[in-house]
Amino acid sequence: MLQAKCPKCDNKAEVNDEMTAVKCENCGYSDNYENYIDIMKSKAENMADNFQFKENG
Repeated sequence: MLQAKCPKCDNKAEVNDEMTAVKCENCGYSDNYENYIDIMKSKAENMADNFQFKENG
C-alpha cells in the first residue's frame, strides 16, 4: 500500500493498491483517488499563491 499525506489532518493516509481510494486511519478521511488529487492540487496552488503574495507584498 502506498502512503500519502492526509489533506484533513496532515498525517499519513493510505492509497489502496488499485489507486482508486485514499483513507486515513487517524482522522477517518476517506475519498476516491481523483478527489484526493484535486484537493491536494488545490492546496498546493493556494500555498504557491500565498507565497507569491508574501514575496510581492
